[in-house]
Amino acid sequence: MTDETLVLRHPKLLSLYAFWLEQCAGAPLPLASALNPAELRPWLGNLLIMDVVRGADFVYSYYGQSFSDSFGEDRVGQSIARLPEGQSDILRAEYDTVRSEIKPVARVYTADFDGVPSTWERLVLPLSEDGATVGKLLVGAYKLDRPHPIGMGTPRPV
Repeated sequence: MTDETLVLRHPKLLSLYAFWLEQCAGAPLPLASALNPAELRPWLGNLLIMDVVRGADFVYSYYGQSFSDSFGEDRVGQSIARLPEGQSDILRAEYDTVRSEIKPVARVYTADFDGVPSTWERLVLPLSEDGATVGKLLVGAYKLDRPHPIGMGTPRPV
């Protein structure tokens, strides 16, 4: 399931993607229950795990410490519908793409957080609970050292 067009800038996201591919073991996507939390340790602070709820909503079931530190709160148990409208629309489109196409999505975006622009790279990876449908999303995101002038455009399937 490799894709020659995948472009990831952050080395931690490259290693997370390699880990996910390894977990697929020839299947279209890995089982969430087969993931060993200890194996996620290298990325833990920069991970989100989203539960797909009734196929239409996305709820945080894990919210990494770097996000809590950056955004001032822990969102575990919250729906993305509680985010500001523009932000929730972008995330919903991104997550729907991963869910419906059963493919990873990556993007780089620059946003203003408390008056300070910062550039982040995100990788959204599908996980299954039944071997066929996407039931969870594993999301890694890292701040990039050098800002890239890329807006919050349409998610790009990997």
